[in-house]
Amino acid sequence: MTKEKLLPLHVHAVELGVAAATRWEALAHIGNALESAGSVHTGYRDSLHAREHRASTYLGYGIAVPHGLHIHDYLLVNPGLVVTRFTDPVPWDGEKVSLCIAIAASAAEHVDILCRITALFVDPVRLAVLRTSEDPDEIARILREV
Repeated sequence: MTKEKLLPLHVHAVELGVAAATRWEALAHIGNALESAGSVHTGYRDSLHAREHRASTYLGYGIAVPHGLHIHDYLLVNPGLVVTRFTDPVPWDGEKVSLCIAIAASAAEHVDILCRITALFVDPVRLAVLRTSEDPDEIARILREV
């Protein structure tokens, strides 16, 4: 069996040094960043909040992967990712989040993207790049290559 070549993930923006006091403030910022990037229509920010109220999007290693509810897929314009790294860890449902990789994708694409992102957790070199690099292009490249 041959492994099918996956399309690169589309990274709309990488933001470093973002300040947020709470996960709700962080989600509002991320929703605005997705809108500014042309990835989603107005209203997706509310979907991010609604999804987070259902269950935390914290995955481990100081990383959360916020995304909207799939009933709001109609708000998607140009699916992709927005990466946000915070100046100080943000309290997140009993955890601390330093990095958010926000997913704006349809239900059909979401699981594949989430699996690809979580594959980074077993790669300490690439995980370190996501956590420490000051080069947004390097961070975007790491995500496009998973």
